[in-house]
Amino acid sequence: MDAKITKRRLAQMLSYDWLKIVAIIVAVIFAWALVFTTTATRITPAQQFTVMNYYTNTSLNRGGFYSSYQKAFTNGVFSHEVLETNTVDLTISEEYYATLLQTRVATNEGDVLFIPDLLDFTSAYEQNGETLYDTHLQTFLRGYGYAIYNLDPNAEDGFFQQMENYVNQYYVNGQLNEEKVEQDFLARIKKNKDKRYKKQAQIDAGIKADKERIQKYTQALTEFYGYLNAGLVCFTNVQAIDREDDNKVVFEGQYFLNLCPNEATMGGLKDIFGYETQIVNEETGETQTVVSAVNMNVAFFKFAAVEEGFAYESLLFVNHIIRTVQGL
Repeated sequence: MDAKITKRRLAQMLSYDWLKIVAIIVAVIFAWALVFTTTATRITPAQQFTVMNYYTNTSLNRGGFYSSYQKAFTNGVFSHEVLETNTVDLTISEEYYATLLQTRVATNEGDVLFIPDLLDFTSAYEQNGETLYDTHLQTFLRGYGYAIYNLDPNAEDGFFQQMENYVNQYYVNGQLNEEKVEQDFLARIKKNKDKRYKKQAQIDAGIKADKERIQKYTQALTEFYGYLNAGLVCFTNVQAIDREDDNKVVFEGQYFLNLCPNEATMGGLKDIFGYETQIVNEETGETQTVVSAVNMNVAFFKFAAVEEGFAYESLLFVNHIIRTVQGL
C-alpha cells in the first residue's frame, strides 16, 4: 500500500477535511481552557480586598490613594489571606452609581466604603413647611444598613465585639494557642480544598502565616483603641428614617467611623480620601473649590460570603490609613 504523503494528497485532505481539523483544534483549546479553569485556585471574597467610595467623593484615581493602597498590599499590612486588591469607583459612574452600588453589594463585593458626612441634595423632605435634606450617611444607611457592621464597641453583634471574640478564642492566659490556630487552619484548607497547600512545606508556611494573622488582628485592636482614645477618630451616630413610612426609624447607631473629626490632626486624609467643596475667600470674597476630608467616614461591609475572621482585614487597612496620615 502506498502511504507516502505528497503535496497532492495533502492538498486533497485539507480540501475535504479542513472543517474537521478546525473543529478538532477548537475542541482541544476549549478542553484545555476548561481544565485550567476548573483546576485553578479561585479567589474567594475574603481573599480580595475591595475599597469602594461613595459617589460624592473625589475619584479614587488619585496618586495619594493608590500609593497608600499599594503600600498596604506590598508592605504586608494585610494578612496572607488577602491575595488581590480591587477598587470600585462610584464617582466615575455618577449617572449609574446607584445601580452599580446595588450590584456590588448583591454580589458581596466590597470591604470598606468611604463616604463623607454631607447633605444629600437628592434626598429632600418637607418638615413644618421647610425643605430639609438627609445626609449621605442617612441615605446609605437607609438602603444598605443590613450590609454593613454596627461599629459600636459595646454592641454584642457589632464589628469590634465579634473581632475581640474571634481573637480571644486563640489565647490562653495571654499566650497564643498555636495548636488551635494550626487545627483551624488545617480544617479550613481542607474544607475549601485550597490548592495552595499541597506539600508539607507549603502547609507549614501557611500555619506560620496564620499565626501571624491572628497576632496582627490582636495588635490592630490595641492600635485602633489607642487612636480612638486619642481623639484622632470617632464613631458617628446616625439615624436613618423612612420618610415615606410615617418617619419610621429603620436603622440607628454607630455604623460609621469618622476618620477626620478634627482637621488639625487628620486633615492630611484629603490627600488619600477627600471630596470637593466650595469655600469663600474672606479677603477676596471669591468662591474657591478645594478638596477636604473633614467628616470623611468609613463603613465596614458585612457579607455572609466572607468567612468568619477575614472581615477584620478592614481594620488593618483603616489603621494603615491613620498611620499614613500621621506619618507613622
